Amino acid sequence: MIKLTPHEEKILLLVKSNPDIVTNSQKRAKVAKEYGLSEKTLRNRIGDLKKYGIIKENNTNTDLNNKPELGNDINEITILEIVSILLKNRISIIKSVFFVTVTSAIISFLIPLTYQSSAVLMPPSSESNTGIIGSISDLPLGGLLSQSNDETLKMIAILKSRTVMENVIRKFNLINFYQVKNIEEALELLKDYTIFEVEEEGTIRISVNVSTGWFHPNKEEEKTKKLSADIANYFVEQLDSINKNLKTEQASFHRQFIGERYQQNISDLRIAEDSLKTFQEKHKMIALSEQTTVAIEVAASLKGQILANEVKLGVMGSTLNSEHPDIEKLKKENYELQKKMNELEYGAEVVHIDQKNLFPVFSDIPELGVQLLRLKREVKIQNTLFIFLTQQYEEAKIQEAKNTPTVQVLDYALIPNIKYKPVRSRLLIIAFALSSIFSMYFVYFRARWEIAQAKITS
Repeated sequence: MIKLTPHEEKILLLVKSNPDIVTNSQKRAKVAKEYGLSEKTLRNRIGDLKKYGIIKENNTNTDLNNKPELGNDINEITILEIVSILLKNRISIIKSVFFVTVTSAIISFLIPLTYQSSAVLMPPSSESNTGIIGSISDLPLGGLLSQSNDETLKMIAILKSRTVMENVIRKFNLINFYQVKNIEEALELLKDYTIFEVEEEGTIRISVNVSTGWFHPNKEEEKTKKLSADIANYFVEQLDSINKNLKTEQASFHRQFIGERYQQNISDLRIAEDSLKTFQEKHKMIALSEQTTVAIEVAASLKGQILANEVKLGVMGSTLNSEHPDIEKLKKENYELQKKMNELEYGAEVVHIDQKNLFPVFSDIPELGVQLLRLKREVKIQNTLFIFLTQQYEEAKIQEAKNTPTVQVLDYALIPNIKYKPVRSRLLIIAFALSSIFSMYFVYFRARWEIAQAKITS
């Protein structure tokens, strides 16, 4: 039990008779004046009694209607006290929410409207090539070299290129429409308002957003709708034009390259044919296989005649003198036959300019056959290449002169009838929700601030 001084007992009686002086500084100053005390002295003595635990603020904080008030410790606010604060300030909360919501509704009818128009392109199909690329694509791994995805990415790259963007800006005078100073700023805005995307089906969608100004009339809305569709369709037109020019330029380079190779092939083919002709004339190669067969038959006939004459000589040698004319005749005949056999096998020792050998020499047949095979093979290769290059050259000239559309449009951009954004209902819901939350927080924190100020004053 704490023993109080007479002065402290006097202060305790004042608190019991006037409980509001604990928290209300104005009331405390009034009571202090009535009893000949200063407000500071009274506040200090009340603080001492609080330290002793004699005065408990929760027991003294009651208003005239006996409703629970907030405690002096701002960290001890309960849920009921928060609800009490909100209920007391419900009128101001409702007014704030109503004002913000109505203001948002008014603004939603004044802010710029955005309209979106879209054009859809079919997935680009790879052209069928009958040349080298087409032949390679028929191989097991040839499909990896050229896919429609490459064409799709190429089209997206063209659409995003600075050339196309600048053409669109100049066509529709977007520098003035966007109210910017130069084309660089217009480029940035156009990129922000344009969407190029590849959909799951492989189609390419070109979407263009165009916004009205603030406080816009209906006439401006109609202009904005039409402008969004026109820009989207102009992107398609530019894509087709530039893609066509690129393909024509590529075909021109291809035609020039094939043309040069075609002329070179004609020269190579002529040289190969002349080489084969010269070889055949030099070695009398009309038909090596047939000529060799006939030469073998002739050699067999000559050999048979030689053997027959040798038999005759053997018979005549046993009955006739060795110097007999018939024997000399057979010997001379065998000599000439053997000479011809040697010519067939090894060729004549002396060849006259006007001498014409009908059959190839047996010893030269393997080498001549190899040379003839190589020459014929070279002619065949050059002739096959000539046929291929002729076809490619004609196809390249057709591709260079072709002027057909390179883009398949599935859906052209149409004038939109419904705005893309803003969604007014969504704006109102967000405004209502945020204003409600901030109004309640404001009331709550204001109450806590007032309590904190009262505690500091006391």
